[in-house]
This record gives sequence, structure tokens and C-alpha cells, in this order.
Amino acid sequence: MAQTSDPRQRTWIAFLAGAVAMLAIVLLWLALSGAHGLMGEALRADVALPRGPALPNPDAPPPEGPHVPKLPLPTPR
Repeated sequence: MAQTSDPRQRTWIAFLAGAVAMLAIVLLWLALSGAHGLMGEALRADVALPRGPALPNPDAPPPEGPHVPKLPLPTPR
């Protein structure tokens, strides 16, 4: 006769797997419902989007960078 494992072990594994699956489903539902509530007010069609800052003139010279001080050169003695 083939050896089988204790049937009680399989029920605990199935219970824990079901609990993990239900937890994942609940967390996913909460994340989606919270995101939908936040997006509902932010993505309305009658609200104008704020304008960003104007782009710099492409013909303007680039700004000067930081200047490194000139160190004294060592002189041979």
C-alpha cells in the first residue's frame, strides 16, 4: 500500500492559501477603489489644466557654470 500524507496537513495548506488569496483580493480592491476616488475629481473634463513655465529661448546663450578658482602652480626649488 502506498504511503500517503496526513490529510490534516493538506487542509491547513488549503486554508492558508485561501486566506492569502482573499487578502490579495481585498488589498487589490481597496487600492483600485481608492485610486478611482482620487482620479474622479482630478480628471474632470470641465477643469482647465494649469500651464507650466515657459520654455527658455533656444537662441539664448547658455548660463555660465560655476568657476573653479585657479590654484597656484607649484614651482621647482
